[in-house]
Amino acid sequence: MVLEKLRSEILEVADLALKYAKDMSIQTAEAYIIKNSLTEVKYSKGKTECRDGMLQGIGIRVAEGKKVGFATCAGFAADSIKSTLVNAHKIAKNRPEDPRFSGFISESKPGKEGILDTNITELDSETLVDHLVGLVKETDIDDQRLVGADIEVGTQWGGFAVATTEGCLVSSLNTAHYGTVYSVAMGQGERSTAFDFKVGRTIQDLSGLGTNAINKSFKHLGSKPLGESLKIPTIWEPLTASMLLSTTFQVGLNGGTVVERQNPLMHKLNEQIASKDFQLNDDGTIPTKISSEAIDAEGTTIGKTEIVKDGVLKSFLFDNFYGPIFGTKSTGNAQRNEPTRYENMPAISPNKLVLQPGTKNLNEQIAAYDKAIFIEGFPMGMGHSNMITGDFSITATNAYLVEKGEIVHPLKPVSIAGNFFESLMKIQHIGSDPVDLPFPLESSTLTIDGHTISG
Repeated sequence: MVLEKLRSEILEVADLALKYAKDMSIQTAEAYIIKNSLTEVKYSKGKTECRDGMLQGIGIRVAEGKKVGFATCAGFAADSIKSTLVNAHKIAKNRPEDPRFSGFISESKPGKEGILDTNITELDSETLVDHLVGLVKETDIDDQRLVGADIEVGTQWGGFAVATTEGCLVSSLNTAHYGTVYSVAMGQGERSTAFDFKVGRTIQDLSGLGTNAINKSFKHLGSKPLGESLKIPTIWEPLTASMLLSTTFQVGLNGGTVVERQNPLMHKLNEQIASKDFQLNDDGTIPTKISSEAIDAEGTTIGKTEIVKDGVLKSFLFDNFYGPIFGTKSTGNAQRNEPTRYENMPAISPNKLVLQPGTKNLNEQIAAYDKAIFIEGFPMGMGHSNMITGDFSITATNAYLVEKGEIVHPLKPVSIAGNFFESLMKIQHIGSDPVDLPFPLESSTLTIDGHTISG
């Protein structure tokens, strides 16, 4: 009931914005309306903090011929909406023409919406504190190696609507519940960090997150230097593999940069870019995924796009602006950046890139090598890589030496150098163990050959 009432409200506000535009003789406009509730509780250094609030606002684009203006306002007051329309119209009149602009989307039908858990709307801060207390108890252990643990539990629910003067009036709703534990351990003169988390569209069982995070941080104590520079296979756990591939494909699949001739993969369409068992789709229709929406941020129906088949690049991702320029339609990949999405113009981004699982899980991949490096956690420096050439050099603070099919011991930080695009061609194993992650891309365990490891 709460969610459907919210849907009715944002659709009404969207429709009202278009009526105001018509009254002002504004012929072409788009209104993006968002309303989201966020409740979260945090525990750190013996203190608990709570945050509970509602984010709501409107982003309006107005077109005057081929000129487009954009303005925003917080809240849904009539005077604010009207003044935002006026500001967007003024900006449009004073902007240079963009001959490539082809208008906002016309009538659209919402696609498949993700699971909605109405029970999440009833979780208040007091209930979340109860969830938090359970995790605090897990971290309250008598072990001097544990020097700190930060814990966060939260919910988010709400939705957005898009309306255009071309006949579009659509909406999408979402619910989410999550928990995170970050652990810090000290021992044998070194510091080790680790975390565990769980997130989903339904109420999650958060038990065990604290214990898992602590055990992970303890596991890396007693690390030893690698003491040499090697070119050997690297085994990436699902979380770390997802980071590696996300960095590669968030840039490489952007159809806007293809049009602007700034994309490293722009000449690779219908060519092999990865090993032949590499299958990748952008799928915004999976009901359980946090990122699944019925529409994108321009109102286009979200579906499934085949990206890589048998290692061959089959498609880029587009919004309603760059798709027609390239000679195709929008793939439903217009998104607006968090946290205040209504303040941002649409930009091309994946919905959920899903790598098709392979046959060997993490333990089986480790068992397959006489010598390799196993990497987990968050490597440092991934975002500072050269995404035009694909060259990267990162530091893995949670890495382990693998010998004769077993993890021998943790390693002190090692540097890993390679090339994103060459790595795709040198994937030796794709795991059977994907993990549900709030990342643009979800991977299972990967083994990649050809990286240089030093430490």
